[in-house]
Amino acid sequence: MLVITMIFAYCWKKCEDSIGAFRQIKERKPWKYGMLILSIMGSFLPMYLINACMSYVGNDYANYYTYYQNIVSGRGQDVEIGYKLINIFVARMGLSFQWVYFITCFIAYALLMLCIRKYSKNYAVSYLLFFSGGFFFLLGLNQIRQFVAVGCVFFAFQFIEKKKPLFYFVLVIIGGLFHVTAYVMLPFYFILGKKIRLSLYAAGALAILPINIFFNDIMAWLFKTFMPRYMNSNYISKEYTLEVPYLTMTVVTIVVVLLLAGHEKKDIEGIERVFLNGCMISLVMVTVCTWIPEYKRFVYYFFIPTIFYIPRLLDKEKRVWVKLALILLLVAADWVNVSTTLSFNHVLPYKTFF
Repeated sequence: MLVITMIFAYCWKKCEDSIGAFRQIKERKPWKYGMLILSIMGSFLPMYLINACMSYVGNDYANYYTYYQNIVSGRGQDVEIGYKLINIFVARMGLSFQWVYFITCFIAYALLMLCIRKYSKNYAVSYLLFFSGGFFFLLGLNQIRQFVAVGCVFFAFQFIEKKKPLFYFVLVIIGGLFHVTAYVMLPFYFILGKKIRLSLYAAGALAILPINIFFNDIMAWLFKTFMPRYMNSNYISKEYTLEVPYLTMTVVTIVVVLLLAGHEKKDIEGIERVFLNGCMISLVMVTVCTWIPEYKRFVYYFFIPTIFYIPRLLDKEKRVWVKLALILLLVAADWVNVSTTLSFNHVLPYKTFF
């Protein structure tokens, strides 16, 4: 799947560059548009079909099937309205539950594809990093609701650069209709585009660390006030821990980012400033904020954009051997983490509804 996706993603980028060139010299070569469409489809379909056709794979499939049964029967289900509407539509159309996956995954992968085209300079590397970082397993084969939310937030990042807050907020709110964690990104419109010194992130991390002392009291108050149904969950008793494989992946990735950015870090602007700030926020979260319940779900919004940012930085590096070495280093660091989570995420053995 990954090899097919990367081959077509490479062709997709080459076709776009070629079409841009012959537009400038006013040549008409319609067959190139056909190649472009074929390349886009070849990039989109492998991951999408494997996700959409899966059956009882991952931790969430059985839960989503239960949600569907509750919604269809009228018993009600406490789930975000965007995802709930997809279930209602599928039921009203007389379709099977599997269509919930076909529709939800289509939205998620379409958003991912649009973001790769918008932000990346090397589509094949972006898909490689998406896979090697484990996000194909975590989001595609498990957390499909948040996959849509993540895509909405990433697509909204362009409006920080363009200084169009309304478009940003609307997209983030739409993402929140699929997974409530997206709402956390609303205030970051005012943060991600700012020039922030790296030393300030270190100071922020030190300031946050003492919160661990009062964590249980803070969590008890928050859940009692806003989400009382979780009062008896293990979230309240969660403690600060360092997950070494996950930390390794994050640190290696951000070190590569900082090395590639070089001495130009203070001059970075636009969407790359958004991505750089996201990197640093994710580093703070995985080092001193692991006491936050489901903290990785929040890290997604800041860390996953490295799949767009790193190809942009590699595009500026002229030495091919350096590019290859860094990509291999990133993939190796990613798999230090992913290899420890595959059994926990129950993505193997893979089964389809066929």
